[in-house]
Amino acid sequence: MSAQFIEETLKTPVGYECDVLVAGGGTAGIVAALAAARNGAKTILIDRYGFLGGSLLNGAGPLHSFFNVYKAFPGVKKVQVVRGIPQEIIDRLVAAGGSPGHLEQDKGGSYDSVITLIDWEIFKGVIFDMMEEAGVRILLHVMAVETVREGNTVKGVIIEGKSGREAILAHTIIDTTGDGDVAAKAGAKFIKQHATTKVGMPFGMTNVDMPRLVKFLEEKDMVNQIIHADKGSKIDDIIRLGFELRKIPLFQEYMDKTGIWGPLGASLHENNYNYINGTSIPNVDATDTETLSKAEITLRKQVMTLAKMLKEHIPGFENAYISWTPACVGIRYTRVIECGHDMSLDEIVNCQRFDDEVMLYGFHDCAPRIMIKNGGYYGIPYRAFLPNGVENLLVAGRLITSVWEAHMSTRNTVSCMAQGQAVGTAAALAAKAGKTVRDLDVKQLQDVLRKQDVFLD
Repeated sequence: MSAQFIEETLKTPVGYECDVLVAGGGTAGIVAALAAARNGAKTILIDRYGFLGGSLLNGAGPLHSFFNVYKAFPGVKKVQVVRGIPQEIIDRLVAAGGSPGHLEQDKGGSYDSVITLIDWEIFKGVIFDMMEEAGVRILLHVMAVETVREGNTVKGVIIEGKSGREAILAHTIIDTTGDGDVAAKAGAKFIKQHATTKVGMPFGMTNVDMPRLVKFLEEKDMVNQIIHADKGSKIDDIIRLGFELRKIPLFQEYMDKTGIWGPLGASLHENNYNYINGTSIPNVDATDTETLSKAEITLRKQVMTLAKMLKEHIPGFENAYISWTPACVGIRYTRVIECGHDMSLDEIVNCQRFDDEVMLYGFHDCAPRIMIKNGGYYGIPYRAFLPNGVENLLVAGRLITSVWEAHMSTRNTVSCMAQGQAVGTAAALAAKAGKTVRDLDVKQLQDVLRKQDVFLD
C-alpha cells in the first residue's frame, strides 16, 4: 500500500501558562520541578503516567550513587557528592518508612560503595506531597506531542490527554522526557544511540527464601554484591544481592542466547526479592512505536521464562512467584541532544572540573572496569544542558552525553536528580530576571545552588 497522509488544520486552545514547564516527571524532572517552584517560578510538571518518578520506579532499583566510590581506593575519604533536593527526598522517605537510607556494600564496594534503596509505593505518595507543598501544578496522563515556536525560540508545548489537545505556554521549558521528545520537536539537533546499548525489564518475586538462596549462592561462589541490614525481620537481613547465574551451565546457555545478564537485585522486605535486574535486548529504537512494542512483549516473555527457571533450579525460589513488573520497558539510550558541551569519558574518569559547573558526580556504571580516578568526582558544566540553536529550552537526564562509555556515568539515577536541581533552579532564575536561560549569570546560579545545599566544592 502506498504511503497515505492526512492533512490537518488545528486550532488548539491555550489551557495553561506558567514560568517553567517541565516535560517528563522522571528522575530528573521531579527534582527540576521542585527546584523551579521553590525558587519562585510558577511551575507545571507533565508526565505520561499516573505517578511520578519514571525509571526511578520503573527499572532503576537501587540509586547509584550519592557518594564517591571510596571503597575501591583504600584511604580515600567518603564524600557525599550529591546533596540538596535529592537528599531531602531520601530524608522524607526515611521518615515515612520508605527507605533504610544510605547503605554501605558488604561485598561489591568497588562497583558502588553506597547504595540507596526506596519503597516505590511510599515514594509515590511522598513525592506528590513534596510537589503540593512546593506549589507545582501536575498534569498526568498527558503526552508532549508538539512545540509552540517563534523562529528558533520555544514558547510552549502542545499536550494531548483526556481533555484532548491543549497548549501550555511558558517562559522556559525543561525537557526531561528521557527521549528528548520536546527538544527534537523544537528543532534541536540530535543523534540516536540505541544501537550501543540494551533495553531491559526488571521484575520482583515474593515468597523467596532469601537466607536459603544466599546460602546456596555462597556455597557455589556466585555472590558478587551483598548488603546485610535490618529490614524488620528476625530471619532475613539480605537487602542487596547480586550473583552470577552464568556459573550454572543451564542458565549460561539461556543467557548466551538471549543476552540476559546478572542478575542484580534488592530486597526491602522479608522474603521479597522485589527487584531483579537482568533481562535485556540489544539495539532497540525505543522512539519507534512498533519496535518498542515488540521489545515490550519479548521482555515480558523473558521475565516469565527466567522466573520459571529460578523456581525450578535455584534453592530459595521454590515457592516464589512474580509480584511486580514495571509499567514499561527500561530504556537507557535513544536521542542525544546536541548541547554546548558533550561530556567525554576522559573528563569523567580524570575528575574534570569546569568554571560553569552546576553539579558534581562520582559514579560509573561500568566499575570496576571503568573507574573514576582515585575515588574522585567530576563536574558537569551548565552549557551541557543548553541545546545548540534552540532558545528557552533546557535538557537534562539520559538525553545528554553522546558517547556510550561516558553516558554510562551521566545517565545514572542520582546524576539525573542532581541535573534536575541545576536546570530547575536555572529556569526559575531566568524567568524571575526576564532573561533567557542562555543569558543567565552562571555565577549567580552557582551561588543559589550552594545556598540550597548543592555540593560544588
